[in-house]
Amino acid sequence: MKTILLLILVFIIFAVNYDNKYIEGIDTAVSLSFEKIRADWLTDLFFALSHIGSLKIMLPLCIIMSIVLVVKKKYVHAVSLMLLFFLVRALNTYLKEFFLRERPLFDFLYKESGYSFPSGHSMNSAAVYSFLCFILIETFITSAKVKKMLIAGTAVLILLIGVSRIYLGVHFLTDVLAGFAAGICTFLVVKIAVAKILQAFDKNRTV
Repeated sequence: MKTILLLILVFIIFAVNYDNKYIEGIDTAVSLSFEKIRADWLTDLFFALSHIGSLKIMLPLCIIMSIVLVVKKKYVHAVSLMLLFFLVRALNTYLKEFFLRERPLFDFLYKESGYSFPSGHSMNSAAVYSFLCFILIETFITSAKVKKMLIAGTAVLILLIGVSRIYLGVHFLTDVLAGFAAGICTFLVVKIAVAKILQAFDKNRTV
């Protein structure tokens, strides 16, 4: 619970201060720094990473994983995964419409629709890929070493998806960081809810 409150606080700090001149200066400096390092191979890489954080990849992935979980009779995890997928997207849409922050007007590599704060790719990826990692660890993986590798790999993937949004020029640094905070917070809330539901089911079985 402390972690959730801390993440909410971090999000609020970014939300309140992203239009502060000092923070705007940092956002601008970071965006321009990424523009300077652009190269064809990096652009291809970050377009691919950004795609991994998109609806076209995550929705089929969640559907496939949910089917596997149903086959394994992990019904709570299957339902929770799909609920999380739609919940975090709906929450992101609401937050964008609430803050109405315009996207960067620098040298973006493609035109993105909608508002900028918080980053949808960062928020959705942080929530969904964290939960997928959690499911794999809880349900399928027994090796402690593999679990650690999966956690590290998931964290790196989420981070790179966020970085890709800055590199491509469609988000500010604060959009991405706020997206991470909101996404991880959403993941933790759903994770706690899953644990409570499973605990309740276990109690009913023993009665």
